[in-house]
Amino acid sequence: MTSVTGRITGEPAVVLHVRPYRETSAIVSLLTLNHGRVALVGRGVRGGKKGSVLQPFNRISVAWSGRGGLGTLTAYEPVGFASLKGTAVAAGFYVLELLSRLVGEHESVPGIFAGTCWCLERLEQGDRPVDVSLRCFEKLLLEELGYGLDFCRDAESGEAIEGSAHYRLSPERGFVRVTRASDGTVPGSVLAEIADESLRSRASRMAAKRLFRVTLDPLLGPRPIASRRLLPGMRA
Repeated sequence: MTSVTGRITGEPAVVLHVRPYRETSAIVSLLTLNHGRVALVGRGVRGGKKGSVLQPFNRISVAWSGRGGLGTLTAYEPVGFASLKGTAVAAGFYVLELLSRLVGEHESVPGIFAGTCWCLERLEQGDRPVDVSLRCFEKLLLEELGYGLDFCRDAESGEAIEGSAHYRLSPERGFVRVTRASDGTVPGSVLAEIADESLRSRASRMAAKRLFRVTLDPLLGPRPIASRRLLPGMRA
């Protein structure tokens, strides 16, 4: 990546969204390695063989000019074409929607960029369940945004989470041990599976879904995540 007087070249990026602009142009939203989320006007990019490069999920090397606001796309080359199928397509759009809503413009987020590429690769390869890939991505996203949960220590006592004990999430502090299990509490053994991202059991996958939803929703605000409606089991 090179930056010279407002020009960026050779920047790794993932295409988030593309919408038509005038007759042959488009506004392209990207997640980039060093500049976070950027929006660029691509003049004359609609139609033709090269236009297919600017599709959601695709990885590209991009160049643009302009500082802040809406830049001008000056060049782009394909790096990798995503081939998502079935439920993975909906999962991929969920990932892109989270990024579009939570990542700031022109904010360097290399960890989130790497996590996005990892998640999309997992969804494409299908080497693990779709929901496990999504939970791992949500965990990383929250950590990189500064809202990560500590699954290893009791927020009140500072002691290590015990597998046989039960814990309740305090939004302000973290996981706090309780004397008995009840609705909303989580066994320490389940927290351990979320911590190491193995998510072997159904209980850990369901708990991770609930815990990350509770943490993400205040950041997302009242507007619903549209892509959740496309994912089986994510509507509740």
